[in-house]
Amino acid sequence: MQPLLKDLPVTAQRLREDRILEEAAVTGADPQHLCAVFNITPDTGLRYTRTFHPDPLSDRDQEDKP
Repeated sequence: MQPLLKDLPVTAQRLREDRILEEAAVTGADPQHLCAVFNITPDTGLRYTRTFHPDPLSDRDQEDKP
């Protein structure tokens, strides 16, 4: 795979991350789906879905800070 990417300004890891984000966007950001399709852990699946559905508690944490 590396020889195919050597002249491109992108890495295989970045292409994979982009593909996961695209899949999350078109499937409603379902972490279970991402885990099944990409063989990633539940924590990683949740990390990708937070791009589309941020944790509402994190907003409250920011409001409490001066």
